[in-house]
Amino acid sequence: MRSVVLTFALIATLAMLSNLSFGQGYILLNHDNPAGNSVTAFKVAAAGNITLFKSLNTGGNGLGGEFLSLPGVAIEENAHCLFVADSGSSDIAAFEGPSFNQVTPNFTNSQLNGSLYGTGLAVDPAGKFLYSAWSGSGNIAVLAIASHCSLSLTGSPITEPDVVADLTVAHGGQVLVVSYPGIGGAQAYATSSNGVLTALGPTLVFADAIAECSSTSCFPAGQDATDDGHFWVWGNASASGSSTLSATLTPKGFTNAALQTYSSSTVTNVEVPWFSPVAAKTGVGNLYLAASGFGQGYPAGIIVASFNQGAIIFDNSVANSAAFIAGNVQTVGISGTGSPLVQIIANLSGNVLYSYEVNGTTLTPASSLNLSGATAHSISAYPKRP
Repeated sequence: MRSVVLTFALIATLAMLSNLSFGQGYILLNHDNPAGNSVTAFKVAAAGNITLFKSLNTGGNGLGGEFLSLPGVAIEENAHCLFVADSGSSDIAAFEGPSFNQVTPNFTNSQLNGSLYGTGLAVDPAGKFLYSAWSGSGNIAVLAIASHCSLSLTGSPITEPDVVADLTVAHGGQVLVVSYPGIGGAQAYATSSNGVLTALGPTLVFADAIAECSSTSCFPAGQDATDDGHFWVWGNASASGSSTLSATLTPKGFTNAALQTYSSSTVTNVEVPWFSPVAAKTGVGNLYLAASGFGQGYPAGIIVASFNQGAIIFDNSVANSAAFIAGNVQTVGISGTGSPLVQIIANLSGNVLYSYEVNGTTLTPASSLNLSGATAHSISAYPKRP
């Protein structure tokens, strides 16, 4: 165990090397194992080659089948604290860098339960708070991060009107958004230096704001935003083709809600969008859409779209014939297109990490790595998208 911990600590050191800015980095995987959970780091080379790095046991249990879009692992921008959701046992494991010793005991609270569909995590860019969404108890909670990475509840959990798991903090840190897949909506909150969340306007209910939602299902899943928190995009969980939802956030709430459909796509059920580094920074560039599929006959894979200040245009898609179902996608590179990309998929034999090189808006399969264990969907990249 000592060698595992010491080796994993190299993440913090290696991430500071300049060559990581040219597409090399790490993918962190929450295995979501109900028989004893763990988190694993995989090294990804600039050309997309994936190699196993090291694993850490969390001491808790996963669900073995969380929401496809759930963000179940989070790491601070300076790699000081790593957090992993144990949704089956409704706790959060914390590890402190640079040695990445586990902080014990795991965080739990009787008001917070994620054992229905999972627990979502998002770290405050300033490293002060960990925001969490708990599907079982239907609430979100702000957790204060101590200097040694332990967690404590700040204030009272906020009761939500629907099952929650997917939440995202914009890179600027001033706004948090949580989606409501059951009622087809989303709510934005302004963050604060003391951990208080304040609702920004009313809940956006897509069926009320978009006429096409009367004939097309509009059920937001995972979401992503430009760095300034102005433009937001959601996956739209639907077996009938592929589509996304979008809106613009103002101090008074969401506006300009829209539905995008991708009739030329070869994949189905878009669950998680992900902006390329340049698109997140400037509002113009590639937008990657992780399509989870729905098993046999409903292909999974990735869509590449062009994003321009809120407008989204389909470019192409890559289906993964080996996938029974797929999870989210992450950019490993921290500039431009973010090449290479990594997506996790599940098939009858287990999980597989796939990488793709990006040339303009074209994806080329680069590498893959077979994994064992329970079905897992949640991955996160380090260094984090700037």
